[in-house]
Amino acid sequence: MLTVRGLTKRFGEFTAVDDLSFTVEQGQVYGFLGQNGAGKSTTIRMLLTLIKPTAGEITFFGNSLEKNRSAILSQIGAIVEKPDLYKYLTAQEHLNLFARFGGRRP
Repeated sequence: MLTVRGLTKRFGEFTAVDDLSFTVEQGQVYGFLGQNGAGKSTTIRMLLTLIKPTAGEITFFGNSLEKNRSAILSQIGAIVEKPDLYKYLTAQEHLNLFARFGGRRP
């Protein structure tokens, strides 16, 4: 079960996700629908710990994602629409960057 309570993400003055709350029960399929800029990708990135929420709580089966990140991420998977790549970085530099995002040493 996934529970999201009060999830918010701000980038400076811009609020990308504002006080989002929902629950997905085990076995349910859940989709994000909305216009460009509605916060769908930002929400998914927070669920995968690719970016940190400004506020709110995410739990998987009652376990805090913030406190149990490694254990939870080892049990879930996701395909993000398209990876954000920097044209000025080499493939190796991208791997090193994403390793650091994941808390690993490159």
